[in-house]
Amino acid sequence: MTRKLTQQIVLAAFAAVLVFAPVTSLAPSATLALQGSGGFHWARQQTPFTLQVGDNVDGGWNSILSAVVADWNRGDTVSFQIVGGATTPQECRSKPGTVQMCNGQYGQPVGWLGLTRLYFDRSGHIDAATVQMNDSFFNANNGQYNSDAARRHTMCHELGHTPGLDHVNTESCMNDSTAAIFNNLEPINKDFQQLARIYQHSDSTNTIAGSPKKKKKKKKGKGKGSKNTKKTTRGASTPTRTQNGAASTENFFDPAVMPGALSALDGSETVSVERLDDGTQVVTFITWAEK
Repeated sequence: MTRKLTQQIVLAAFAAVLVFAPVTSLAPSATLALQGSGGFHWARQQTPFTLQVGDNVDGGWNSILSAVVADWNRGDTVSFQIVGGATTPQECRSKPGTVQMCNGQYGQPVGWLGLTRLYFDRSGHIDAATVQMNDSFFNANNGQYNSDAARRHTMCHELGHTPGLDHVNTESCMNDSTAAIFNNLEPINKDFQQLARIYQHSDSTNTIAGSPKKKKKKKKGKGKGSKNTKKTTRGASTPTRTQNGAASTENFFDPAVMPGALSALDGSETVSVERLDDGTQVVTFITWAEK
């Protein structure tokens, strides 16, 4: 199955959802700050700042993660710090204030090579992110993506989305063209300059783990238990492994969790918007594999 056909299947599933889903499932344009108005961004009171990256990867991905983080840390706006993972690779659930990095056999039928999800709080700021690397393509025998170059580009690209970067037509790893996957392995100065523009302002609060939150007045009758409710992990639906070890795509096309908006499919990546049952809005970047 070609990438284009796979994308058409996703479009068909999406169209079916629109028939049965209310229009209110779409994310309001005023809720999320889109790239044209300065970029998606995390709330923080000062710059530079550090994002924690939960390490849920195994095998050769650990050395690639270290190299990619070192590449992004050449900038002076956002730095990444690798910490212990907070989820299972197959579920890859988000943890507030962090980026959770995962790899797994998510299956080739799903059609995607890499997947990044940005979770937004009620004020429209990113407050969690997840990144998934699909080993069903990267570890395929004689597969075109079974190379360190493809792995490094894809991880660099997906991690670059987490602080708010969009696609570019440069020699950066943020270039989403098919050729870039095997050639553009690192961020470039223009990426760091864009991050500086996105975070040139300051916010009144923080959505980053380890940063002080905006102080709120204590309310009577509110115990400590309520403060811990946001500490739990959460996640939009992702492909899951069946009992025989194969990857299932059932949840990926579940009408309850299909994206609420879909970008044009003229590139190697699709950007979608969905709303979870708890009201959380999620922007998903899907990097397609060519088959």
